[in-house]
Amino acid sequence: MEIAYAAERDRPAVKEIWLSCFPGDTAETVDLFLGRLFRPGWCLVGREGNRAVTMAFLLPAELVMGENREDREDRENKEGQESRGSRESRESRMLPLRYVFAAATLPSFRGAGRFGSLLRRAHVLAKGEGAAALFLRPAEPGLAVYYERFGYWPYFMTVEDTAVLPEGRGAAGFPGRAIPPSAAPDGRHPAAENAAAFRDAALKGRPAWVRWPAEIVSLSVAGSLWMGGEGFYAAGELPARGGSSGPLFFREWVAAGPAQEALLAAAALRAAQGRTAGPVKIRRRRPAEAGEAGEPFGWLCPLTGAARALFGTAAQDRPYMGLALD
Repeated sequence: MEIAYAAERDRPAVKEIWLSCFPGDTAETVDLFLGRLFRPGWCLVGREGNRAVTMAFLLPAELVMGENREDREDRENKEGQESRGSRESRESRMLPLRYVFAAATLPSFRGAGRFGSLLRRAHVLAKGEGAAALFLRPAEPGLAVYYERFGYWPYFMTVEDTAVLPEGRGAAGFPGRAIPPSAAPDGRHPAAENAAAFRDAALKGRPAWVRWPAEIVSLSVAGSLWMGGEGFYAAGELPARGGSSGPLFFREWVAAGPAQEALLAAAALRAAQGRTAGPVKIRRRRPAEAGEAGEPFGWLCPLTGAARALFGTAAQDRPYMGLALD
């Protein structure tokens, strides 16, 4: 089997693999993703007879790590003896990552180790290109055991909870705006294009979190809007996204500070639409806070010593991945 980064000629086969393996997705949503993120060096394929039969997207990201205890103590001892730029560089470190996404093999080509060979090759290529680790979110719990065979272990965590809000709670004073669904055929939405900046501002200062490229955050938000979801922005933050049907579920809620209450109020107002009385419930997927036990959400495969050392401080770092493009 030939393993290489996908070329434009592989696009139809990549779409075929995707639709064969992820029946919940539509041709339109796949086209939306491929139209934005089918780029050179971002998708690895395995070909049989010049036809791609297995694939995995390797999307770029960064792990941003806040200042650890040793760095902070050292900085405090040297305060005033170094430039502001030097201090800021000490307060955060970054490790380049690759996110393994849409990993799949055509059903008729499974069972022969093709995807395993592709994944091992992805590790070699990513390390050669400077990545410190690869990470992924298993599509179903049973796949976690499979990926652990290749060196992936639980690292990123999240909390999914339900906020119960009293009847009649309004959104007066909401310091931002709601973003309605978009019918744009390419998934582009002016507000979504700025989503990465809102998200980064909200997560800045956390011990460990994934910074995604702007085009990936934008696509994630725009995709939700295009499929009928909504977003809420406030005070320089991207606090939430959610679908408009059924119980309101925010796939990423990263609000903090004074905007939190106003955002809860705005979300409650939206969730209460169509209801006549009683409290409203909002489901949220959010980062774990200090002292809070999160659930495993993303698996990390370290490629360097620096990445392997991350597991030693994971409990206090509460590493947050956030987007899973689900």
